[in-house]
Amino acid sequence: MRKLSVIVVFFIFSEIFFVNIVSAQKENVLLHPDKFYKKFFPNLRIKNKKPFDSLYIKTYPNYLSVGTHFLLPKIYLDINSPHSNGAGGSVSSNFRTNVSDIIGFSASYRFVTAGFALALNSNIAKNEGYAHTSYHTATIKYNGPKYSLQFRYMKIVGLTDINESNNQDTSHRYINREDISIKEFQFEGIYNFGWKKYSYTAPIDYFQRQLKSRVGILLKAGVYYNQVQGDSNLLSGSQRAYFDNFDNVLEIVNYNVKVAPGVGGNLVFLRKFYLSAAVFTPYNLCFNKLYTYDEKLISNATSILITLDGVVSLGYQSKRLYAGIKYQADSKRANFGNYSVNTLYSYFGMDVGYRFIAPKILKKIYKKTMPPGM
Repeated sequence: MRKLSVIVVFFIFSEIFFVNIVSAQKENVLLHPDKFYKKFFPNLRIKNKKPFDSLYIKTYPNYLSVGTHFLLPKIYLDINSPHSNGAGGSVSSNFRTNVSDIIGFSASYRFVTAGFALALNSNIAKNEGYAHTSYHTATIKYNGPKYSLQFRYMKIVGLTDINESNNQDTSHRYINREDISIKEFQFEGIYNFGWKKYSYTAPIDYFQRQLKSRVGILLKAGVYYNQVQGDSNLLSGSQRAYFDNFDNVLEIVNYNVKVAPGVGGNLVFLRKFYLSAAVFTPYNLCFNKLYTYDEKLISNATSILITLDGVVSLGYQSKRLYAGIKYQADSKRANFGNYSVNTLYSYFGMDVGYRFIAPKILKKIYKKTMPPGM
């Protein structure tokens, strides 16, 4: 039934999209974004009437920034139960990935940043006995003066339950689940109340550079979709007796609406070095669902939770070169009566990048494709 609903919605949107394409092609606007904005958004003008305080923030609108990111991740997925088995051991599943290092690339010009990342196949701190894990992300951001918007897609395939008391196969130490995947879509925005003098994005996307130390108040809001899915039951047979209503569960879905007040600051020293930190306290409205192998919904829970996420970094920025090390963490939680699903994403990594004078062709393409005044 859920698949049928998706197909019906997809068909309706396809019809609408097809009709719009036909009419748009007659007007010749889809292939010409400047005509598109003129036709559908004739009054749209993006203007920054109040510029940054140049004593505190430096921008590089005519430069193309290209960066490389090396990350050491810790990704945890725990399905927790307060019960214990007959031997006194925990019946919770503690899923871990076998991703030791990630490499990513990004490019920024004016207000737009795009990037992607994937797991390397190196032997750094590989976990013996773990299942193979693949990791992919793609991100696109708009970094405006007052606010930034981000869309991020992430997919992880291959997890390992390291709780040995759940394993009934003596030939293996852990339960390897290469069939389990985590898929996540994120759309979030951050509003910077002190945008004239404090740059939240300077130590993150390096679109800006903080010249003098400053602290600012932030507000993050976003919507998130998280899916944990396997080809067979997510829990072993010995565990299910301790989890209510978890028979034949192949999929956990979490819809999350988040509002997170926060505070951030950049400490600048020796002119080109900085120490930066930002901490948020998210208030999450969570809609949690469990599905069986035949896509039957067997549990539907709603909860309001307070979690924590933040980032801290130390680095160097000059007119052309930038580099830094950072640590970032984000936690999520879904409650289902007598058990919960907890997720933690934490990354320690290094960024290195360089700014080039943007080629004329890039400036021309940007001007043609972006809204007027951006």
